[in-house]
Amino acid sequence: MDSVLNLGSLAEVIQGFSGRVLDYALVLAAVGTLTMALVELLKAVTRGRLIFHWWMVGRWIGWNESVKIELLTLAVGDSKSASALYDQPSEKMLGQIQAAANVALDFPTVYPLFYEFLTAGSARVENLADHERWRRFAPRMAKGVPAEATLKAEFEAESRESTQARARVGNLVTRKLDAFQTKVEYRWARLNQIVAVVGGAAFLYYVLPVAVNARPVPVFTRLLAALIGGLVAPFAKDVVNALTGLRARR
Repeated sequence: MDSVLNLGSLAEVIQGFSGRVLDYALVLAAVGTLTMALVELLKAVTRGRLIFHWWMVGRWIGWNESVKIELLTLAVGDSKSASALYDQPSEKMLGQIQAAANVALDFPTVYPLFYEFLTAGSARVENLADHERWRRFAPRMAKGVPAEATLKAEFEAESRESTQARARVGNLVTRKLDAFQTKVEYRWARLNQIVAVVGGAAFLYYVLPVAVNARPVPVFTRLLAALIGGLVAPFAKDVVNALTGLRARR
């Protein structure tokens, strides 16, 4: 078997190849780490997260100023404190919006515009939309159960139907908010990744001549190497860990 396949020589070849890959991976991992640090600094200095959240919320509500005022009033107290909402991590911002939505659902006649936006597209039962049924009944529920027996029976029947409508509307709003949160977090992650790749590629493009002792490098070659390096840099740390583990086992 050894005459057919020299395992020792094969192991040496693989070890040498992994050593070279590890050298490149270490450089790319350093570039990735540096780029991500610069991205975090850029976000802190430019308040990029605030601008991104402002844009996403604005698109979500269709740039409706009246809806935005009610949303901000419920989420942070008033529309002048919008930065306090937008400059939060996505999960915290959506938590505040969820709390605001709960208040709007409990008091649909107090915050009608935000309520109408949240519950648009609700199911219809007996030719009446759930959100409209709940909006009509909510003020009556706040007044309490009537004393008269006839009115009391009518109230209880309507209460059952309206409570069911409120549950369906609540589920609809929860799913809408979950979908919005998924979209915000996905786009924010992709945006960070794109900035990191572009930043890493730009960094490699300008430092590549240093790696070849300032010898002239064709522009196309620099662009191709920078692009590939920028794409790989964010994941180079995993490659380094894998190859380091392989070397340790040997």
